[in-house]
Amino acid sequence: MSDERLIATTPSASWLPAGSTAEVWAGADCVVPEPCIIVRLLLVRPGDPGKAEFFCVPAHSGLDLPTLPLGSGSGCLPAAEGLALLAEQMLGRPLVAYRCIGYVRNVVPHADADYPHPTPWAHVPVFTVSDGGEPVAEGTWMTLDSARPDLSVRHWWPIVDHHLTAVRER
Repeated sequence: MSDERLIATTPSASWLPAGSTAEVWAGADCVVPEPCIIVRLLLVRPGDPGKAEFFCVPAHSGLDLPTLPLGSGSGCLPAAEGLALLAEQMLGRPLVAYRCIGYVRNVVPHADADYPHPTPWAHVPVFTVSDGGEPVAEGTWMTLDSARPDLSVRHWWPIVDHHLTAVRER
């Protein structure tokens, strides 16, 4: 059963057209919303007691969650296909078991010429794997505390924070 709830909003988000909002939804097992424009993968492992670690990869703007754009228009991949490709890149195998733990929803009432995504909604879900595995890609394991100074501005940060806090409390 889906349990997502709205945990953050960014009215007038600077990366979206004027009058738009970014919403962040999170839960233990969310329904994958449509349409999806990007998929992200949260890989988690136990760290020091009470400190789970998550995996980030180098990106043009610094460290980021493993990410795969799904394309646009008729060439847009379904989220499940994009996630399988991303898992192959990160884990060396397609995912066997995964779940959506949240998503960023772009709420764009009116697109402008610079916004190529569907309106009024476009989603960027974050998935975690149930069967673990070590990454085969280059990257860095981080805790919430070590990542917070540089990564807390990322759109996905509230989802990762929510998930890892819930894992710690179990």
